[in-house]
Amino acid sequence: MFYVYLHRNDYVIINMRSKIVNLKSILSYQGLSSGYSFRGKIKNIHNGGVRVIQLKDFEENYTYLGDDCYLVDSDKIKNKYYLETGNILFTGKGTNNFALVFKSIDNIPTIASSALFVIKVDKNLANPDFIAWYINQSKVQNYFKTNEAGTYNTSINKTTLEETPIVLPSLEVQTKIAKIAKLHSQELRLNNKIIELKNKLTTTQLLNVI
Repeated sequence: MFYVYLHRNDYVIINMRSKIVNLKSILSYQGLSSGYSFRGKIKNIHNGGVRVIQLKDFEENYTYLGDDCYLVDSDKIKNKYYLETGNILFTGKGTNNFALVFKSIDNIPTIASSALFVIKVDKNLANPDFIAWYINQSKVQNYFKTNEAGTYNTSINKTTLEETPIVLPSLEVQTKIAKIAKLHSQELRLNNKIIELKNKLTTTQLLNVI
């Protein structure tokens, strides 16, 4: 066993016998799919019955979803596209190939756009928050850079994503890592907010001197 330092005084013990698996081996049935494909440009409908998550909705370096998602008509969208808490959203297009776990905030059905992959892991094998966190680490990001398709408009295809190597400790350790990583992310967000507010305050005070 060895210790992994995660945040200040927080340590997690990792067993040397942690397995290295491919992402496809920990997916649930039909656990990897593209988001819903719209015909033409997605247009916001004020009274729409379904929320759509697009690339534009990822904020703070893809660490959380903003609250300005578009709403669309629900008539033609089948229930199979509806996201569930614990689904992982992966940005397969462009240069920022990050993952984020979807958390339901209300009763409005939510779907992902076709620019995103939806990953559903078998929760008996893997913690979604841990898997998303691990995908965002440099080792996996380097794997994506090595295997991306395209020259100018790059993307990660389904096969490459399925073959993503994942170091998989026990569920207990996965949960601990995910919890600490979440707290660390929240701290960074708060620090950024504090810096932003201080900058505004300082600017206001300086302008008042003039």
